[in-house]
Amino acid sequence: MIATCPACHWPCASALSSHGPVAYVRCVCGLFLVVERGVVTATAGTSTFAPIHDSRGDLASVPDREPS
Repeated sequence: MIATCPACHWPCASALSSHGPVAYVRCVCGLFLVVERGVVTATAGTSTFAPIHDSRGDLASVPDREPS
């Protein structure tokens, strides 16, 4: 296992690509993870399990959104 997704907590086993200690992983929920030495350091994209926030930090009611 490379990392555990912070949105759905699913274990991610294989990297899409890696460059030295940094690996780029896509979770089954759709979220992209940037993993450095086994630690998730960043995420990109959207997940069906991740909450949607608007600019005030409240949950937004719009189900479709652009990747972050």
